[in-house]
Amino acid sequence: MPRQVKHHTEILEAIGRVPIISELVERGDAHGHGGDTDGENGNGHTSAHAEGAHGPESEGRGGEGGGGVANQTGPFKYELDLDVIAYGRNYNGKKVGPYVKLFIYEPGEEVIRQGDWGGNTFYVVVEGSLDVYVADDAGGTKKVGELPQGTSFGEMSILAGVPRNATCKVPDGRTATVLEITRPALRLLRKLHRFGSALDTTYRKHGLGRTLVDVQQAAGDRFDKDLLKQLGEAARFVVYGKGHVMHEEGDAVEKVVFLKNGWVRRVRGMKVLADAAEVVSAIEKSEGVDFLGAGNCLGLEGLGGGDANARWGYTATVLTRTEALEIDVDTLRNNPRLLAAVRDSFSAFSLADDDVKIDRREDLRALAAAEKEITTGLVDATNLLVMDMDLCVRCGNCSMACHKVHGRSRLLRRGIHVVRPTRLGSSSTQHVLAPSVCLHCQDPECLTGCPTGAIGRMSDGQIDIDTKTCIGCGDCAVQCPYSAISMIPRKAPAAVPQTWKDRARSWISLAPPTPPAEVTETEDLLAVKCNLCNNTPLNPKGAKRHAYSCEENCPTGALARVNPREYFDEVRGRVGLIFQDQTHAIGRNIHRRDPLYKLWNVGGIIVTLLLAAATVWGMMRYGLDGRLGGTWLTVRWLTGIVGLVGIAAVMSYSARKQVYRRRAGPLRYWLLLHVYAGVAAGILLLLHGGTSTGGLLTTALMLSFDLVILTGLFGTAAYIIAPRVMTSIEGEPLLVEDLRARRDELRTQLATIGQQSGPDLRDLVKREVRRRFLSFGFLLRQYLRRENLDDLLRHARKEVQGQADSLSDTDSRRLFDEAVEATVLLRRADSLIYLHQLLKLWLAPHVVATALMLVLMLVHIIQVVFFAVR
Repeated sequence: MPRQVKHHTEILEAIGRVPIISELVERGDAHGHGGDTDGENGNGHTSAHAEGAHGPESEGRGGEGGGGVANQTGPFKYELDLDVIAYGRNYNGKKVGPYVKLFIYEPGEEVIRQGDWGGNTFYVVVEGSLDVYVADDAGGTKKVGELPQGTSFGEMSILAGVPRNATCKVPDGRTATVLEITRPALRLLRKLHRFGSALDTTYRKHGLGRTLVDVQQAAGDRFDKDLLKQLGEAARFVVYGKGHVMHEEGDAVEKVVFLKNGWVRRVRGMKVLADAAEVVSAIEKSEGVDFLGAGNCLGLEGLGGGDANARWGYTATVLTRTEALEIDVDTLRNNPRLLAAVRDSFSAFSLADDDVKIDRREDLRALAAAEKEITTGLVDATNLLVMDMDLCVRCGNCSMACHKVHGRSRLLRRGIHVVRPTRLGSSSTQHVLAPSVCLHCQDPECLTGCPTGAIGRMSDGQIDIDTKTCIGCGDCAVQCPYSAISMIPRKAPAAVPQTWKDRARSWISLAPPTPPAEVTETEDLLAVKCNLCNNTPLNPKGAKRHAYSCEENCPTGALARVNPREYFDEVRGRVGLIFQDQTHAIGRNIHRRDPLYKLWNVGGIIVTLLLAAATVWGMMRYGLDGRLGGTWLTVRWLTGIVGLVGIAAVMSYSARKQVYRRRAGPLRYWLLLHVYAGVAAGILLLLHGGTSTGGLLTTALMLSFDLVILTGLFGTAAYIIAPRVMTSIEGEPLLVEDLRARRDELRTQLATIGQQSGPDLRDLVKREVRRRFLSFGFLLRQYLRRENLDDLLRHARKEVQGQADSLSDTDSRRLFDEAVEATVLLRRADSLIYLHQLLKLWLAPHVVATALMLVLMLVHIIQVVFFAVR
């Protein structure tokens, strides 16, 4: 273990010995601090000097022999920045910093290890040197370089969100002194001219070097060491911002562009495509559109046939922050050997070519979906939560599961909605919702503002928050573009303990769960977000498969954690061959392939049919009451016992639904067991009764059993049909709470219109608008035609156009039009609310019938056993 040096004088001296950060301890003039002295003020905090918040911290520094900032004889140029970096600071009693630690490593000790995630720290060699090792093909390591004094390393894990690409260790027989610097210091250190320049140079140098390595590996033997060096000298590493137009159609091809990461839209037939909101109409006007991701190369057409006047056949626009390698075409033409290597190798692993794969006949829905998935960042998530809204029964069990595991739900069923074809070229569509849950982005924006480094990339590549160092400032929540981070009280009020009666009542209650109270506190908050259920009983050490409570407790399999580049077919083929396998995304696409789910269905059908066939065969051979093989068993006894076992299996679903915090198998499999066990038990017990209903109790039992089956079948049909109808007419997925609030707003608006209208207009609205558009027939029209809202409004206005034209003044026509729109919207909201209610309507009679059946069955069993024994 390295030895930490805690004396601040030595830390300051170490900073001063490193040229790239020595500006931090340089002195300013006697009249001012010279440089930027805003400390953490850019983050929305007030400096401790201004607040006088140092307290004991300042006193402690004075005892260190003048090494502290407060006891220096003259001001530092960056005094406030140095203060928080080297000493730390109190913000309203909460510690921020220090951001640097000084360590002395012994001979042979590793500072960083290849493959580890180090997204929150980088290092600077203060004294001594470090050897650099990388893994070789034989499974060992080989030394590839040395880091001398004053060199920084490890920044790429922070800047690029990638694992460590090498192991750095102290040479044998020596020691090394190293500064460890955490992520929040980067924002402050970038003010330093030398450090900012060095960081930019390092980033571009690493990006260039890493890209060359990727190219060499993909190209095989086409690039020897000398040729690769020439390629590096001819290329430059560039970073494009979102919206940058790389080139326009018809311009001369002056460069070859290899995409390291990011996304580019190519358009043929238009100069510059309209923004994402109008992509479909723009696509229809163009001759073709496609999207290209990392690993693709643009401009190869400028290298073929010696054509010095090659022109771009399309306009290329950057959709997201994109890193690329640019190679000057004239330089390549002056080096025929390099030109041939680039042309042959890049064309082999790049999906882009002069054909451009731009074809207006391609599915416009897939192109529009790809545009949205790329521009919103969904495809660059490393772990994406998706909900297939055609399967979602709006039960809220995913949010409840998250709440049960974490104490407060981190899953909000609102977010980014994508309508996409189920398969390319298919006429059927899928409605996918990416809810407001952490995407664990490759380039997370939430990490940039944290003043303590509490949020960062953890050991497995996921983004998480260290609750011990979070000060509740809310910067990460503000920075997150997906609203995936919430602020909650650090000390939640103690929960009222439930009595056994309360727990029993909750098991049979049909009332919707009470949502948690809104957070109104503004002090002592804590940032929380999805942590993939790490450090919970769902994922004990040694577990072979990672489990997520939300996914485990979805009864229909609507919700899944996926690798977005595999899940979305429309972008899966847009990444070049080099990078198709280079992803640390996790998750599997159960919407495409879930073998165990299919096995449950096949097995359930086969077992049900076999049991039914065996029962019918036994009845035909032995009768219901004939003894089997000289034993006391009869077909009636066997069907009764097996049916009872089936009912016990059915009831196990209710017990499984209460298990949120531990592994119990995905709920969707338990639901299938519930359905098939219920069907099998129903068939056997119906045959068990024979042609006679028996006495009053037995008859009541059979009727209650029939009611259980009928309500269950109705619920199954509702689960299959209602979500699909709902998604086809609602557009953006809406919570029932949102729909009810919207309905109240529309009713209030109609009442206001009525107050503003004269008697004649009120009568016209009542007679022609309310009677027409609030009718049962218009409600059915919502379900049968499933028109989108714009078409529905247009047709509605057309139906009452004559009445609108009969109005003489402009204000009356305006109020009449507003009444038509509000009424139609109100009926659309009603139609969706009724579907939400339908999904739960069957539950009450099903549960009541089941409870009655169980009571009567218990009486029946006691009765049968009593008479059998007597």
